[in-house]
Amino acid sequence: MKYLLTLSAAILICLSSGNSFAQQKSTPQKSKISRTKQTKFYWAGVLQKQGMTSYQYGTHVLKGKSLAGGPNQPETTFALKAGKKINLNKFAGKKVIITGKKVDGYPLESGPELIEVSAIELDKVMKMNIN
Repeated sequence: MKYLLTLSAAILICLSSGNSFAQQKSTPQKSKISRTKQTKFYWAGVLQKQGMTSYQYGTHVLKGKSLAGGPNQPETTFALKAGKKINLNKFAGKKVIITGKKVDGYPLESGPELIEVSAIELDKVMKMNIN
């Protein structure tokens, strides 16, 4: 009888710790999802210094399109903030292609999406109708 009671307690402990292990094992999958959100994207358009705005975030704007979208997507304004070692002022008024990621928590106050720029280059072959 003691043997049966001890065996039952051991099985119960194993099952409860096995369930805990399964919960710990599922946690990395959540981090994979959040890493997916950090994927870098590409945008093309004309970069401009940002003046006074109602939304008050970002230092520059990009008037253009996401390169991930289809060819018929409308031109959009994106708020930009420079990542490490990026000088956006150097590209003001020029057609550019930027690489970056969307900043979580934006847009605010009906403003544009905020993009943290990690790389920027002149777009020499832009085939977009940008005014």
